[in-house]
Amino acid sequence: MREFDVVVVGCGAAGSAAAWHAARRGESVLAIDRFEPGHRRGSSHGSERIVRLGHVDATYVRFAIDALQGWADVEVAGSVALLSRSGAVDMGFADELVELERVSTDEGVRVERVDQATAARRWPGVRFVGDVLFQPDGGTVHADRALAVLRRLAVESGARLRATAEVHRVEQLDSGVAIHVDGERIEAAVAIVAAGAWSPSVLAGVIDLPGHRVTQEQLAFFRPRVDAVWPALRSLDRIRHYGMVTPEGLVKVAEHHTGPVVDPDTRTFDLEPVTWTRLVEWVREWLPGVDPDPVDSSTCLYASTPHEDFVLDRVGDVVLAAGLSGHGFKFVPEIGRRLADLALGVGWPDNPFALHSDPLQVGASGHK
Repeated sequence: MREFDVVVVGCGAAGSAAAWHAARRGESVLAIDRFEPGHRRGSSHGSERIVRLGHVDATYVRFAIDALQGWADVEVAGSVALLSRSGAVDMGFADELVELERVSTDEGVRVERVDQATAARRWPGVRFVGDVLFQPDGGTVHADRALAVLRRLAVESGARLRATAEVHRVEQLDSGVAIHVDGERIEAAVAIVAAGAWSPSVLAGVIDLPGHRVTQEQLAFFRPRVDAVWPALRSLDRIRHYGMVTPEGLVKVAEHHTGPVVDPDTRTFDLEPVTWTRLVEWVREWLPGVDPDPVDSSTCLYASTPHEDFVLDRVGDVVLAAGLSGHGFKFVPEIGRRLADLALGVGWPDNPFALHSDPLQVGASGHK
């Protein structure tokens, strides 16, 4: 006899959002995580993430618009402030800015092209060369707080959360699934697997994730030395950089998709010295408004597809969220809603994130 309608494997941001959306629709939900709440081993931890609407592919723009409304819904449901509307700035290659501006405008996203002199006055902590593109509706979301409130909302909606329990495999039955967790077998109508870096091992024998790779990326934190407005920032250069202000007032900066491939179970959390030195030198050149000596550091995991597009799909009675590729957090409310739709059999015509879909238009600017 099935014990639950839905079992969610992985209580990071995507899994927690899916558990909430499924439970609030009246489904019996069990959400399982291998680690303790608030752990730092995966991809969802940290105090902030960029929120932006501009992308080179209209699919992601529309997804981001829906997700922004989703964040507002989470704030209301959880009675908590999560978003900081500091705006988002893209700077770098001119042709990429033209494409971002075109797609954003076509989809109704507010953007403003700002010349170099005006940008320097508006954001004196950053050095600019040429025009930049400003999205006034961008900014940041408080990641740790969002993760906590999504878990709370899931429980308040009736979901059961089980921490420090390892799912060893998911078994597809003739109808429904069996979840094998720490010597126990749990049956459900459907499983939602949002296990991040651990998804390939959890899904082994059920769903293959070709080209799925896990990298350890590193973050540096700097103390501002000017009293300035700090937008969420992306630098569209040969090596992609991004930055934002933390709730503690530090400026977090990182490279995008340059970390070494790692095993999530055996990685060391150590900083990679060549990349670290290069990152600090970039900050010294482009962010004159911070003290260039880092005051803190951290690492996180990217679980990526070869094309950096999401995989959000249903295969049999298993729904998967995989390969969020370092740019998924901003979309979390909408990802959770879509995963619950798939679990409950709600159709998603022409799903652009199906497992075997052709890659969307990433372009040289990437998705971060």
